[in-house]
Amino acid sequence: MQAVHPGFTSQRQALQNADGLRRTMMFSLGIHLTAVVLLFVIPRSWLVTEKPATIPVTLQMGSPGEKTGGMNPAGAQPIQEVAPPPPRPTPLPVVPPPKTAAPIVAAKTPPKTPPKPADTPVAPAAVPKPPITGAKVTPGTAVAATGAAGQNTGLSLGGGAGGTTAQLDATFCCPAYITEMQRRIEVRWNKNQQEIGETTIVFEIRRDGSISKPQVEKTSGSVMLDIAAQSAFEGLALLPLPEQFTGNTLKIHMIFPYKR
Repeated sequence: MQAVHPGFTSQRQALQNADGLRRTMMFSLGIHLTAVVLLFVIPRSWLVTEKPATIPVTLQMGSPGEKTGGMNPAGAQPIQEVAPPPPRPTPLPVVPPPKTAAPIVAAKTPPKTPPKPADTPVAPAAVPKPPITGAKVTPGTAVAATGAAGQNTGLSLGGGAGGTTAQLDATFCCPAYITEMQRRIEVRWNKNQQEIGETTIVFEIRRDGSISKPQVEKTSGSVMLDIAAQSAFEGLALLPLPEQFTGNTLKIHMIFPYKR
């Protein structure tokens, strides 16, 4: 027989121990995997004990009476005696209306005689003026004959409540166009200034509504007031001239008053 080396014996023993440990770990892993699979496979009713369902009980509190179809009747008592009829209301006594006194008639006073009117002097009748003659008949600037003599200086619009005044040709057809033009200019005009004066600006409106460069026609004596009047035309957009107006441009003299 050959002798076994001690080192070989210890190495073999170590391999056997490692093999046994490996088998133990594989067995443990198989048990855990089996337990996890059973948790998903076994029905929930095998693991959980369900409580028995409670049956509700309806208690009927009240006096015995006729049986109803599943409703809880209120207590009913038999009628023991007949109730007396309600008492009739006592009629109210009729009160006669109070007697009214006879109306008092005031004594009539004699009417006063109005005083006689004083004699007023009678104004002499107006002597009609002879008609104005000329080479041909021309229309006037007034709707009716007023008898007043004046100069034909043109048409003036506006000027109320410290606003601007527009002066233009008296033959212009449409005053409403000038009123809208003044409104658009006045919303851009800063009339609250520290000085007092009056600036006149002259400009022309073209057929398409565009305007020429506004010029100071009459200065107020203050450069600040004149610049404030010219600034009211910056970015101004007007409507085209009316179709009734036959001219290509319309000249406007606009007065800007500065008051306190």
